[in-house]
Amino acid sequence: MDGPSFANSAAAGGNMAFANFLRDRRQHLDPASVGLPVGRRRRTPGLRREEVAQLADIGTAWYTALEQGRDVRPSDQVLANLARALRLTAVERDHLFTLAGRRPPARLEGASDGVDAQSLALLRRLEPDPAYIVDARWDVLAWNQGAADLFRFDAAAPAYGRNMLWRYFTRSPLPEERADWNATARALASIFRGQTAAHANDPRFRELIDDLLAASETFRRVWPGQEVRALCAGRKWVNHPVRGRQEYDFVPLALPSMPGASLMVYLACPPAAGGGTAGGGNPAEDEAAGGAA
Repeated sequence: MDGPSFANSAAAGGNMAFANFLRDRRQHLDPASVGLPVGRRRRTPGLRREEVAQLADIGTAWYTALEQGRDVRPSDQVLANLARALRLTAVERDHLFTLAGRRPPARLEGASDGVDAQSLALLRRLEPDPAYIVDARWDVLAWNQGAADLFRFDAAAPAYGRNMLWRYFTRSPLPEERADWNATARALASIFRGQTAAHANDPRFRELIDDLLAASETFRRVWPGQEVRALCAGRKWVNHPVRGRQEYDFVPLALPSMPGASLMVYLACPPAAGGGTAGGGNPAEDEAAGGAA
């Protein structure tokens, strides 16, 4: 790993706008969201400098120099590592590069900065089966073409446009969904409730919950409950834009490089398998376990 080089240009690393942005993002990052223990001895909010440096695979002294606004010029690789370590959004990543006097790298269609190259390659290898990566807040971070076709993911989606909870709770049920709608809503809330407990200090989670409470009567009804459950494999019906309503087996796979994230893989059931649920489980619970299409 090449370390930062020193230069006289203030536009590179020697400006306080760059330093202040790093510090702000570090202080707003929930330790649990990156797999670190919260502990009782944290005297400052967010991550410590040495923790960010370790996650970004750079020296603590180098990171400290960047955050102090010293005249340090980070490479594109270091900036990319920092963006990933700080869990920056695509917009925040571009802002980080701009503040450092660098041209932001081109974005990949259907890809987020927090997704490693190996996971993106796996998504492509799973074609034509639909697959996508979702984080603990149920934001879809990356997907393959099969998932784009099935779930109508749009790269230009508005706020929460690719959040699976938002997609479920802010729409009206289809006629064939009404019988299990409330049971599915309770199951979705119970899965998210268990995930949210590990991110109690993350303002992004609080913001989503507040917006769901404001936008969805169904969410207001089910969220005060106390039931929790895990995200697990199952079977669900999805309305395919070409083939119509189709049944899929789905499997969530944990991604060690992204704590709290899951790779969701969908496998179309043959026609003979229709009418049942995986493992003989509750249809509504199976539907919820696969996310909210």
